[in-house]
Amino acid sequence: MHRFYLPKESFNQPTIQLNDRAEIHHLKNVLRLKKGAAVTIFNGEGKEAEGRIISISSEAVSIDILTVKTIPFSETILSLACAIPKKAKFETIIEKCTELGVNEIIPLITKRTEIHLDAARRQKKASRYQAVAINAARQSKRLSVPAIHPITDFPTAIKMLRKDSLAIIPHLDGERKELPSVINANPKCKRINFFIGPEGDFTLAEVNLAKKAGCIPASLGNTVLKVDTAAIYVIAAGRLLINKH
Repeated sequence: MHRFYLPKESFNQPTIQLNDRAEIHHLKNVLRLKKGAAVTIFNGEGKEAEGRIISISSEAVSIDILTVKTIPFSETILSLACAIPKKAKFETIIEKCTELGVNEIIPLITKRTEIHLDAARRQKKASRYQAVAINAARQSKRLSVPAIHPITDFPTAIKMLRKDSLAIIPHLDGERKELPSVINANPKCKRINFFIGPEGDFTLAEVNLAKKAGCIPASLGNTVLKVDTAAIYVIAAGRLLINKH
């Protein structure tokens, strides 16, 4: 059944209106759905409804709601602050980590980040990143959409850390703990923040700044992972390990 995104909808009424032009275009012109077609609508906040189309226009699609279900969120929040790699790899990171259950993503600018974006390009990237997260949630049948933060510099991201969170910074040099041992030693934590560095790793100053803020240095194994591989790995490992607790 085709899925469509309708943010903030509570599904308290018997009929809802799909008004987003991109969603209407996809429904009407790409999928060519007609009156009477069965569809699924999710609100990105844990609710999903099944219904049938009762009318279609270029401005709105009316849908009769047949059933509604609610999926509770995981008690542990997974947050990924990741340096933006070159080309379109960050979109892959958003897509795959959304499928794996990340709750929020912070695109990072670090000392060794190789891309430079002006204000206009940052805004364009932010819109694109949000669209990728929505599409990944739709296709993976996930009921929530991860929060995509604005592009943020590393010191600011460190200041955003909450005192009740477990913060982990994998990097390549110095004394580090294995990632599973760090998570398993904190089974009751309700929020895990992962920091993933750029090609060339975090600088020593960045690692020291993170450690002063309470971040735990970690190793991701004996091989050097690319940025996208490392980001996907920590979210997959984090979700697997907290589900075992």
